[in-house]
Amino acid sequence: MHRYREFGLVSEQDEVLRRAFRDGFKRAGLSFAQFLDCLAWYRDHARAAVDEAQLADAFAQFTADKRWPAAQRDGAFDLYRTIRDTGPAAVIQTPRPDEDRALLARADELLRCEPARYWGDIELQDAAFEAHERLDGLALTEDTVRTPQKASQDRQRIDEIETLLRDPSGDGQRRYWTDVGLRTDYADALARLHGGMEGVDGESAASSSAMPADIHTAQSTA
Repeated sequence: MHRYREFGLVSEQDEVLRRAFRDGFKRAGLSFAQFLDCLAWYRDHARAAVDEAQLADAFAQFTADKRWPAAQRDGAFDLYRTIRDTGPAAVIQTPRPDEDRALLARADELLRCEPARYWGDIELQDAAFEAHERLDGLALTEDTVRTPQKASQDRQRIDEIETLLRDPSGDGQRRYWTDVGLRTDYADALARLHGGMEGVDGESAASSSAMPADIHTAQSTA
């Protein structure tokens, strides 16, 4: 996220690692304030470390200066090793959609009633941003899944009506031209299947572009 550029985090991989360490800190009982302190330390000191041993020594000195309990220091080291060995996905905690919706409801309520508290809480802003991100992605996935199904239903409806229109007896064609709902179904299904026909009357689009060739003849004899 853009607010973390001040800590030298600019790439997508930086953001993945940031979320992993943040979630890991929380699980280890470390506060969000401690996490931000570590980001500042990383920006100012960690990149200058030549190797992992120097990095560990520098971090141990940092935690001593901050008077972290030994358990918290060791928890941070364990977290680092887990991410190094198994990757950030092993640490990142992904809430369920209902949890995301509940969090957004709380954030929206706070923003309406106590905006100063909301804008002063970076942790909550991050959580709300990521909840929106996940829910938007979920909605896009659901739409992608639904689209082929809807297209199949439209194709089936078009085939049903065109079969009716090809009825050799002419009964199907007469029914089509006397049933406004049937003509609307046909036009709407065609428009959806072919990406919409803005600016074209639904019935005329159906009769001109997708109906069997003998429809107009049947209409005139019905």
